[in-house]
Amino acid sequence: MYKRQRGWKQRSWKRKTPHRPWYFYAALWVGIPIGLELLMRLGVSVTGMNQAFATQPSEQAQRVQAYQLGFRSPSGEPYPELPQQGALQAIRSPLMGYQLLPAQQNPYWIINPQGFRDEEPIELAKASNEVRIFVLGGGMAFGQLNANNQATFAHQLEQQLNAQVTAQRQTPEKFQPTVLPYTAEEVEKVLQRPERIPERQYRVVNAAVPGHASGNDLAMLIQQVAAYNPDMVILLNSYEDLLLPSTYSGSDIPGLDALLTGNRDRSDHQLGQTLQSWLGQLYLVKGVQTYLLPARSPATEQVIPLNLTMATQPTLEEYLPTDEAELNARVDRYRNHLLQMVRWSASARKRLLVGIQPELSARSPDAMPPAEQALLEQLGDDYATRIEAGYNKLVAAAKQATQTSANAELLDLHQLFANSQDPAFQSPTSLTDEANAVLAEQFYQVIIDQLAITPKPFGS
Repeated sequence: MYKRQRGWKQRSWKRKTPHRPWYFYAALWVGIPIGLELLMRLGVSVTGMNQAFATQPSEQAQRVQAYQLGFRSPSGEPYPELPQQGALQAIRSPLMGYQLLPAQQNPYWIINPQGFRDEEPIELAKASNEVRIFVLGGGMAFGQLNANNQATFAHQLEQQLNAQVTAQRQTPEKFQPTVLPYTAEEVEKVLQRPERIPERQYRVVNAAVPGHASGNDLAMLIQQVAAYNPDMVILLNSYEDLLLPSTYSGSDIPGLDALLTGNRDRSDHQLGQTLQSWLGQLYLVKGVQTYLLPARSPATEQVIPLNLTMATQPTLEEYLPTDEAELNARVDRYRNHLLQMVRWSASARKRLLVGIQPELSARSPDAMPPAEQALLEQLGDDYATRIEAGYNKLVAAAKQATQTSANAELLDLHQLFANSQDPAFQSPTSLTDEANAVLAEQFYQVIIDQLAITPKPFGS
């Protein structure tokens, strides 16, 4: 009797603590965060703080999205499974890698019916009084992250050239005459004046495409730009070639190879970006970021340049050459492409200006604003050293190529902003609107020298 009672008590005690199934605990793991999120949203709504927690991307984030490329097939169909699709639409091209979709615009840029960054269409036939200058290159030449078309260096260069023509017509006495005066003393005085250029209509067409390297520029020149009979071509590039693997002749749509071969799995980095974006929408996360964590510097929003090369690497250091042989192969590719463009300019009797584009790490630490210092710190300890070594080789290669023809000229602008106290970079390869004016001035001075009218002797 006693033993049965004891056994009954033991069995009764066990029934009071039943073993719960796994899905009970799983429900707790899911339910508690959901409940907290709902309570957080209710509290925000009751206290009237909806505006503070609303998803409002910063001005810089909006620009990044506006300038991020979104890719389509040659027939115009989008690639919905490609990651990081943006607002600037580009069409895949077997010859040029990709080119911009014609006739599109948003508040930051306008693409004309020919696919160039210009507010007006351009006809194939050139007017008799028109001087055409085409700009080729990647993100910096295109004017990535600039406020509008007018802020690009191409547009500002066009304004400067046409402004000089207007000044020559209104105040001809301020410029060198077409015919020199009689006396040597007067000749010496008039030659101190600014040079005069032909009084024509100057048109600078921005045919650059974000992400393009020298191979893409060569294809653009031969396949599209040459048909418009340019008088001069400006090539502003180099950075993209330094980061593009030597196995590619030019940049292509990032992630397209994996999509075409059926390997549609995103990389860990891309999955991480998707998860981070989703978590960023939660009010719990926003509350922690807003009230518990220090605010991030706006400079960290765009450390890696947009639309860069074939791959989708998370850091710039992963784009850089891994050894000396790979670096030399990339530089050789750049040299060969330049040589072909130089030969075209010689045979077509067109002027070619090759610009080595400015780059963030060339800035003097004493002159660099805090926002740019923050950008540089995020690029890694070895970034500046490795970029400098690559640039030295690129400059030497460009000199070799341009020296083969009198029609070509090299502008080494790598350290253009080295000692400037003013902000210049929005990313390692994107200039501010104000810095574009400085860049335009560099090309303007060279063009003036090349187009200058030599005064004729007295009596001729």
